[in-house]
Amino acid sequence: MHSAFWKKLVLATLASTLVVTAVSLNSIGQDARKADNNKAKAGAKNKAKGRLPAYYREVVTDEQRDQVYAIQAKYEKQLGDLQSQLESVRAKQNEEIDALLSAEQKEKLAKLREEADAKRKAGKKADGDKAAKPADSAKTTTESEKKTK
Repeated sequence: MHSAFWKKLVLATLASTLVVTAVSLNSIGQDARKADNNKAKAGAKNKAKGRLPAYYREVVTDEQRDQVYAIQAKYEKQLGDLQSQLESVRAKQNEEIDALLSAEQKEKLAKLREEADAKRKAGKKADGDKAAKPADSAKTTTESEKKTK
């Protein structure tokens, strides 16, 4: 009776050991694949990125694409500086225009802006609701249909 017990114990131990070994080897293989994927992602991040102008993707070679990205990177700082300069000039322009308005006009303008913001927020909320609950397609009208009515 003791020998049958020991046989079962040894077989159970061997089976457990095999399962643990198989799981360990599988996870080691996954770690190696993750490391390879991380290296590939890091290589892709180091590669120059940009955005091709419209329709260029179908025309340029990979080498030309890299050259376009390099040119875009070269001008990125200058364009950023010009963009901030443009924003500054627009703000100054708006200040001068606002200075022309009377107090009553400024109040009315502020009220109109608040109403527009409220409409915009309500529209965004409604868009989120539409995505959550698809409506009956026969009952819905598109924005372009509303404009034509």
